[in-house]
Amino acid sequence: MKTNVLKQIAIVLICALGLYFSGLNLVIMSGVTSLIDALNVMVFFTCFFPFLIVLLRLTSRVVNSLVHSIAH
Repeated sequence: MKTNVLKQIAIVLICALGLYFSGLNLVIMSGVTSLIDALNVMVFFTCFFPFLIVLLRLTSRVVNSLVHSIAH
């Protein structure tokens, strides 16, 4: 594996942890009432977009690799 792929996998795992724990707190919250709640929302969206972008990039690499291996 290339180091770039390993870095992308690490980013996905770290962002997944951030999404999971901040998402749990978002479900419990009834509204943003304090600075901690606002930071929790900020952590969620800061983790969401890199997670989505890198996961789509890794998925496209895997699909592209599978298509090339099946075609040849």
